[in-house]
Amino acid sequence: MTYLFTGLATVGAGLLFYLTLRNQQWLKQPLPAGLRPLALIALAASVGAWMWVMDDKAGFFAALVMLMLVLGVLPLLSLLKNAEGK
Repeated sequence: MTYLFTGLATVGAGLLFYLTLRNQQWLKQPLPAGLRPLALIALAASVGAWMWVMDDKAGFFAALVMLMLVLGVLPLLSLLKNAEGK
């Protein structure tokens, strides 16, 4: 259960970070840039949670893989969302 919550925290933090970027395609306007430090703090907390749940090295790389997955899939999903609207 802790893996699920830690994974959801990483996904949420990555989503918040992505939505603050200028080139994001999910919202008409990005979230305010003032939320980016909050997103980075949430990302650091999720990395710490992964390292607490697992071994230090394994937790770091698990968080890195989850973050790569989130930041790689969100632009793809926005392209698929725009293709459905046409």
